[in-house]
Parts: sequence; structure tokens; C-alpha cells
Amino acid sequence: MRGPILNPTKKELRRANKKIEEIYNPRRKQALFIFTTNLDGYHLTYKMSLDTFNAIGTGSSPVMISEIPAEDIDSKEYILFLFAIYNRWDKLPMVFRGYEPKQVKWFMRKFGNRVYSEKARVDWWRNTY
Repeated sequence: MRGPILNPTKKELRRANKKIEEIYNPRRKQALFIFTTNLDGYHLTYKMSLDTFNAIGTGSSPVMISEIPAEDIDSKEYILFLFAIYNRWDKLPMVFRGYEPKQVKWFMRKFGNRVYSEKARVDWWRNTY
């Protein structure tokens, strides 16, 4: 029998990995989109979705992977959460939506070369298998 999960980040990580596992298909063009919402200035939520791009020029089909309220996780735990996702899914690009360029550059330096800004002119999806 398993013991209780004391760290809520591990629970969220397990849930996110399970959801990605259900949907992820390495033969399709997919990416994890990382973004936050701040509704009315009070409800900050960290969100992650797995988007599928069927072909260039067509729409995407997003599936929500995780939604974590900011009061449930601090920023350091969230960075560790993202790093664990990055390491687990080694061919899946991570696209940061709504982050400042210097924040995305920081993630690129810490994580690696599969981190992109939403506004980047790099066609990251062309190299995705």
C-alpha cells in the first residue's frame, strides 16, 4: 500500500504526466504550452496545455494538462514542476505564452533548447516529429 503524498507538487506532476501519456503521440506535431491567467487581478493560475498541430495553416486542438492555483504552489516549486515535465518528455517542445522575453531566455538557459517563446519567429513545429 502506498503512503500519503505529502508534496502536492508530486501529485500534480503525476496527474500531468498521466494526462500527457494518454494524449501524446510522437508521430504528430505537438507542443506543451505554458501560460498563466490572472482573472480580475486576484486569481493567478498556472496552466499547461498540450496542443496538436495537424498541418501548417490549420488550427490547433488544445487539451488542458494542468491548472494549479498560485496559492497551492510557490514559484520555485512551479519551476521544479516544469523542469520535471521537461525531463520526462524529451522530444516535446515547451512554448511559453505570455512571458516576457527575458523570462523565456532564463528558462532556455536553465532547461535547454526545447524552450520557445510564443512570439519567436522560429518555426519550432517543423522539427517536431
